[in-house]
Amino acid sequence: MSVLDAFQLDGRTALVTGATGGLGEQAAIALADAGATVVVTGRREERLNAVVDRIRALGGSARARVLDMTDAAAVRATLAEAAAESGHLDVLVNNAAQAHQADLLEITDAQWAGIVEVNLTAVFTASQQFVRLHSEAGDATRPASIVNIASLAATIGVRGQAAYVASKSGVAGLTRALALDTARTGLRVNALSPGYFATDMPGEVLADEAATAALLKKIPMRRIGEPAEIGPAVVFLASDASRYMTGAIINFDGGYTAA
Repeated sequence: MSVLDAFQLDGRTALVTGATGGLGEQAAIALADAGATVVVTGRREERLNAVVDRIRALGGSARARVLDMTDAAAVRATLAEAAAESGHLDVLVNNAAQAHQADLLEITDAQWAGIVEVNLTAVFTASQQFVRLHSEAGDATRPASIVNIASLAATIGVRGQAAYVASKSGVAGLTRALALDTARTGLRVNALSPGYFATDMPGEVLADEAATAALLKKIPMRRIGEPAEIGPAVVFLASDASRYMTGAIINFDGGYTAA
């Protein structure tokens, strides 16, 4: 196998959660560009269809499934359906997430529970089902990969984001635990921890010039990440190029956590 061949995903099926925009959309585009058939999921059907159209226009293969990550039964059913339609499900990208900026004393029980449910519990639910489907397929030689999207918040604290930080720290820990549980099954589990990217989630910070200037001083590369830059990293973790990696948490933040 050549170096470039190791990155190819021809014949594989990937499912990406939270793929209606931002990093999820770019991950889906990159996986399709590498040859995978991609199932994009999210709550906004119109946006999902637009992502599918974009992938197909680029010569890739994709289909959309509306999915609420807080509905555990729907999460399991959607993964099972994706596996049944293609005969196998080879890559799961757990990207769907929520954040809520709030003073520590103002966070409500409902806000805390909602963020943890989407950012952490749903990652476990989807991953558990993915592992189950891989086991039931009975082919331990077929490579499979879970790529969790954690956050630099899994390493550092972020003021006003207690629930988000706790949930993303949980994703990092869950990644390591799942990797150990699946290490001898042919299935790998790794995570990317993105820093600040030009997406909707850090929009409040990036819309403020003074706040952005202060943020850039903390990033050694002195710039915000472009969403498309996440794609090649996801392909690396999804493909045979990283076949000896499991349980890794890769900081992807312009050097923020190294400073």
